[in-house]
Amino acid sequence: MQQTNTMYKILSLDGGGTWAILQLLTLRERYPGEKGHAILRHFDLVIANSGGSLVLAALAEDWDLDKAIGLFRDKTQREQIFSKNSFWERFFPVDYIRSIGPKYSAKRKGKAFKEIFTESNKRQMNELPAFIGKPSLKIIVCTYDALNNRAKFFKSFGSGPGYDSVRLTQAIHGSSNAPIQYFDFPARFKAKNSEIYYELWDGALGGFNNPVAAGVIEAIKSGVPKSEIVVISLGTSNKLMSMDDKDTFYRIKQIAIRERHKKYLVWRIKYQTQFFMKSIYNQAKTILYEPPDWSNYVAYMHLHGESYHLGNPQQNLARFVRLSPLIHMAPDATPELLALLQQLYKMDMNLTTDAEVDTVLQCFEQWKNDRMLNQTIEFSVDRQNGIHTTIGHSRFSEGMAAWRGV
Repeated sequence: MQQTNTMYKILSLDGGGTWAILQLLTLRERYPGEKGHAILRHFDLVIANSGGSLVLAALAEDWDLDKAIGLFRDKTQREQIFSKNSFWERFFPVDYIRSIGPKYSAKRKGKAFKEIFTESNKRQMNELPAFIGKPSLKIIVCTYDALNNRAKFFKSFGSGPGYDSVRLTQAIHGSSNAPIQYFDFPARFKAKNSEIYYELWDGALGGFNNPVAAGVIEAIKSGVPKSEIVVISLGTSNKLMSMDDKDTFYRIKQIAIRERHKKYLVWRIKYQTQFFMKSIYNQAKTILYEPPDWSNYVAYMHLHGESYHLGNPQQNLARFVRLSPLIHMAPDATPELLALLQQLYKMDMNLTTDAEVDTVLQCFEQWKNDRMLNQTIEFSVDRQNGIHTTIGHSRFSEGMAAWRGV
């Protein structure tokens, strides 16, 4: 379905740390040879969180996509952003108890962004659309306001003394500032017009690791008819638990249930501890990774719920494209793919070695060539761990074909 030029196009970029390299590789597939500003001019609104906000910053610098990909591939730049705390900077004693505690310096990350994204650091966000060459472009970066316990969006549009005028380097510093296991302190800066001091964490804490629903709402707030909105939502992968991991979780839980009453058997406490730590760590990751299914689903239903009600949920997929690898150990996976999936499943979002980044590049190639599933807008998982799609493009090629048509 070919759309007209009157369509209002939204680009939404998920968080996900270094995994955001997948978004740049996807953009290179869609816009080969184009530089950052030209890519941004294809859209009317761009909204980003965390790792996706770094992709936005690279595009705002007008880098070509190979240079932007180098932001994540180059070890020196990775270590500038993920700058490890020294022994004296680490939190004691929590950092030494089962590796819980922040690993990286937020202060040095903020400094790195100023040095890496020099053009964006010269300008306030409201000056960026003209610099990019599309004054009507709206840019939004998601963060979490630690002082007021709420999501906070920094925008390239707005006016008056209450408008929080900030530089993009400041906004992405807050947006990419994941707590607990990653960065040590909130990102602190003062907005230019409002004179407000902000202490900021990653936008995922406000529920916006996948910011697509917020982008759709912002477009509707601006008066854009729903019938004119086209959504391109790029993720950084989503992981589903394997059958082995599900069995392990159940086994440890059952042992913990049996053993919790045996207080005198100190050597048996390890099972209770394992279950407790798995639960705590899983919840912490859920806050940061925020499984993105709900945001896509809410945005899609908000725009196209009527077609779902009428029994044709796939009708409007030409206007809603979600592209993100689904890391899923399906029953029919080949041994080679299964080995890759097992590696990917164990990797965190802060990829710090070249080998880990290379593994994500392999993930992209498998996904691009339809050997790995694409994360759809709505799907179910059966008892044998099989995936059944209700809404969305289950393969990369299908989603890319739809995107090329808009």
